[in-house]
Amino acid sequence: MNHLLTMPFVFHGQTNNYLLQLDPAGDLSSTRFSLTDDHTTTTLIQSDCTGFCAAGSSNEQLHILTATKENRLKYYLLTGDDLQQLPFFVQTAPPAFTLTFTGSGQGYYCAEGQGRLIFALLPESGEWQFYELLNGQQPVPLAMAVDLVGYVHLLLFDRSEKLLYYQSLEPKTYRTGRPFALASNYNLLTVPAFLLDSVQNLHLAWQEGDSLHYQARLAGGWPSGGWQHKITLPLPFSVQLMSFTEKYPQPELWLLDENKIVHYYNPLAAAEKSQSSASESFIPVRCAQLTNQQIRLLKQTEGTAFFASVIKALQEETQIQTSRQEEEESPLFLHARRLMAEKKRLEYELSKKEASLAQLQHMLELAQENNRKHSIAVNEKLYEINKRSRELQQKNNQLEQELQALQTRLAEVQEKLSQADAVNNEQRKQLTRLRNELVTALNKEKEQNKKIALLEAELANKRGVWDTITGMFQNKTSAKK
Repeated sequence: MNHLLTMPFVFHGQTNNYLLQLDPAGDLSSTRFSLTDDHTTTTLIQSDCTGFCAAGSSNEQLHILTATKENRLKYYLLTGDDLQQLPFFVQTAPPAFTLTFTGSGQGYYCAEGQGRLIFALLPESGEWQFYELLNGQQPVPLAMAVDLVGYVHLLLFDRSEKLLYYQSLEPKTYRTGRPFALASNYNLLTVPAFLLDSVQNLHLAWQEGDSLHYQARLAGGWPSGGWQHKITLPLPFSVQLMSFTEKYPQPELWLLDENKIVHYYNPLAAAEKSQSSASESFIPVRCAQLTNQQIRLLKQTEGTAFFASVIKALQEETQIQTSRQEEEESPLFLHARRLMAEKKRLEYELSKKEASLAQLQHMLELAQENNRKHSIAVNEKLYEINKRSRELQQKNNQLEQELQALQTRLAEVQEKLSQADAVNNEQRKQLTRLRNELVTALNKEKEQNKKIALLEAELANKRGVWDTITGMFQNKTSAKK
């Protein structure tokens, strides 16, 4: 991500053209030039710069954000050769930040914060308005674009969750929409390619291991609009840099490998279209016009300076635009142009219909696949239910047999208990009878004991009388003696 902030920046306007370069010593300079003459003026912007991003506004003013060696963030406004340093609401330079402007003159800033996104808006006339967006654990903005309606489109990477995802912000309120996950367990080795084309379609491409992934979000509603299914291509080399080039009807994706060879892809063709030769040399440059900023590869010929290559590329682009304007001034060319435009429109409508048909076919295939999987799941569930029902039926039969055996055993026990109760009752009767007999015997014993006591008392009385008589008789006998 940091190497993109040191890449040269070219702004191509109607009257002013700017080339911003950062040399190894940290000097950031701006060269304003014209495509019609050799007049150039160079302005030193900052001497201790470590990275920068820039964007041009509708009045061809250049807004520049720079990071210093002391990790400070500075904000400059370049109008022609007049450079002004303006106050900015952020003082400390974040690890990642991006800047863009719309055709209406509104500026947008997005940067990495402490567990949140720092988002700001610069109205056409006013000061920066600051927002904090709680989105993810450690969100990092990789790319930002604003469509014609005012929606902000962000490509984000969460350092903590290793998640690559897309996030949109609503116009005026800037409330976050529902995030769309692109890749999980993602290692950010190469910054993904991101493009909002002229018909407001989003295109994204990223490398994941030995695979190249492409996914588009078409403008409009269902069934033709929305996210399309992801396309995966084999990638037999390591990617150093990637970006889109807008072409009709589909943008072209180019990849720069470790050997500085450029590979060109048409993502929908699911194969590599062409590649550059080993003798060709390219310099990556951030090229910007109003509402559009992409990385381009400028072809470098031997003995040609970098500045000359920039002018040549812009002159070719301007010549193409001028040729189109001259063609439109001629009635014949105008008629041919209209026919070509109608042809392109019909081809575009046909491609949309084909995309819609392909999407419907894909949705039908997904529905059939889901139906098949659902049928298999239902059948498996029904088989499990039937199997469980049979097991429960068998267990129920076993329980019924056990219950019947227990009922029989209970009847036997109840019968034995009845017999035991009868025996117990009989024994109780016998016990009662014996108790009664015992009581009677005890009563008789008491009566006999009373009689014995009376007889003993009577006998004792009689014995006393007898003893008295015997004693009297013994006394009389002694006196006679």
